[in-house]
Amino acid sequence: MAVYTQVSDQALQQLMQAYGLNGPVTSKGMAGGTENTTYKVSCENQHFILTLFEQGDHSDLDFFVQLLPWLAEKGLEIAPPLPDLEGQCLHQISDKPALLFPFLVGEHPEASNVNKGRAIGQWLARLHLAGQDFPHRKDNLRSVDWMKDSAPHLMPLLDDMDQQLMQLEISHFADLLEECPDLPEGIIHGDLFRDNSFFEDDTLTGVIDFYNGCTGHLLYDLAVVINDWSCQQGSEPDMSIQQAVIQGYNSVRELSDQEQHALPGFIRACALRYWISRLIAMHLTPPGEDQESIVKDPEQYRLILQARIRQAACADEIV
Repeated sequence: MAVYTQVSDQALQQLMQAYGLNGPVTSKGMAGGTENTTYKVSCENQHFILTLFEQGDHSDLDFFVQLLPWLAEKGLEIAPPLPDLEGQCLHQISDKPALLFPFLVGEHPEASNVNKGRAIGQWLARLHLAGQDFPHRKDNLRSVDWMKDSAPHLMPLLDDMDQQLMQLEISHFADLLEECPDLPEGIIHGDLFRDNSFFEDDTLTGVIDFYNGCTGHLLYDLAVVINDWSCQQGSEPDMSIQQAVIQGYNSVRELSDQEQHALPGFIRACALRYWISRLIAMHLTPPGEDQESIVKDPEQYRLILQARIRQAACADEIV
């Protein structure tokens, strides 16, 4: 979350009136994030999150506007966009598409633990089951093809060893997908880091930021979670938290034998994915207003990738 577009008090007042709220409006820009403008908005003792979409293909918003209410009806702890009095969710504010969300209670966990890991694993499995009959599809924009296309642009930025590392890991993931062509796919969150969740103590209160959500391998989603939630203090994973994530997931949706076999490779591939995307953000993306201070360090995921490669020979420690 961040602020790149200033929203006038008049625009906020008009938005609240569309929801039947006519009292004084207050707003506060939310720090952090890299892509969209986010405000906390308060009116008549009610609190909301307003997101203005700064980048990307805005046609994708229709997918999220349909997906999030679907998941909420399935009982997932999320914040679906709120329809106004005329039933409209999508608005235009300062010439940007915008959505208004309910404000979730709780805080982002700065650190994980076994209980939080188990809870997020269970939630992720519930998401995967709930999304099985969602009638719409959106391709994963961070697939192995994206990795292959991105690598040539990054090679001049890397030393010889890192060039070889990236090329070998892309090939490793491509080979794995050929070896296991029938891995389950469905709706995935695509970016379930700790700062996209809310907890009160060890109780999960909600998950946000589905803008990387798409149709993809369910293992991809699980691997993203495993890396962020268990590698919180550096590149070496906390295996007790990692096991808790997997055990929580299995308690709701049990991984097949083929998925268990493929999981270590997906964990490596998702470390590779964030190494690549952070290199692109740092070196190849034109900086926007205040963006330089919030680009995340690609070195973190290069080190995680190397740790996962060292671990790969001991797959029985992962599953």
